Amino acid sequence: MLLGFAAVNTGNNLLYLLVSALLGFMSVSGVLGKWNLGRIDVRFLPADEIYDGLPTLLGIELINRRRWLPIFLMEIMVADKPLFFPLVDPQQGRQKSLEITLAGRGRQQLPEVTLRSRFPVNFFIRSQGLTLDQEVTVFPAPQPCPDLRQIAPGGGQGTQQNWQKGYEGDINRIRDYQGGEPLKSIHWKLSARHDRLKVKELSAATRKPVMLDLAELPGSSVEQRLRHASYLVTHWLRDGWPVGLKAGSLKLPPACGQQHKLLLLQALAHYGQDRAHYGQDQKTP
Repeated sequence: MLLGFAAVNTGNNLLYLLVSALLGFMSVSGVLGKWNLGRIDVRFLPADEIYDGLPTLLGIELINRRRWLPIFLMEIMVADKPLFFPLVDPQQGRQKSLEITLAGRGRQQLPEVTLRSRFPVNFFIRSQGLTLDQEVTVFPAPQPCPDLRQIAPGGGQGTQQNWQKGYEGDINRIRDYQGGEPLKSIHWKLSARHDRLKVKELSAATRKPVMLDLAELPGSSVEQRLRHASYLVTHWLRDGWPVGLKAGSLKLPPACGQQHKLLLLQALAHYGQDRAHYGQDQKTP
C-alpha cells in the first residue's frame, strides 16, 4: 500500500512495476493456495481401543484424488494440534498420527478437521473446515479393583497351552500399535524402521472360564463398576482367562481373543445408553 502511494506521488515507473509485480504475486499465491485445497480427502484411522479420559493415538490419512499434480505444504489441524504434510503424490495417501483424549464413554464424534494450505510460499494461508462425521466407541477407563479370580470355576486351577494372543511366551505375529497395549510389548527395533509403532503378539495359556457379573462388582456407582469391569476384562484376558459378561439383560459367553475383548468393552461402553449403535458393534468374529 505504501509503495502504491509512493509510486503515485513520485511518478516513478520502477515503483509502478514493483507494485504491479507484488500485486500479481499476491493474486497468484491466493489462487494457487485455493487450488491446493481441491480434490483431497481426509480420513481418520482410530485405534481399536480408546478409553475415557486417557490419551490415545489417532491416525490421520491425507488422500490426493488428483490424477497428475501433488498436494503441497498442507497442514491439518485436529483439536488445535497440527500435522504437516509437505508432499502427497497424485492418487496416493500419507498417514500420520497425533495424540488426542476423548471424554465420556460410549459413542463419540471425532473432532472437526481444518485444512490449511501454505502453498506456494506461505504468503497466504488458505483454510477449509471439514466435518468427517466419523464416530468411535470410547470404553470405560480401567480402574483397578480387588482380584476376583476366586469366582472362576475350580478356583481358577488348571491351564492348557493355547496359541491365543497374550503377553508372555513365544511371538505369534507383529502388528501395528493400537493404543491399549503395554509398553513392554512394543517391538522397538522394528518400530524404528517404520513410521508407526509395532507390537509383539505373544502366546498365552488359557484357563477355566470366568463369568463377570456387573451387578456383583464393588463400587459406589454404575460408572465405577463399569471402570472396574473394564480393568478386569483387560487383566483376565491378558492372563489367558476366557471371560464372559453379564450386564443387566445382556449375557455374553466366555471366550478369548482380541475380538472378544472388544465385544466385552463395547458392551460396557454402551451399558445404560441407546443400544441402537451397539447392535452394529457386536458382530462376533
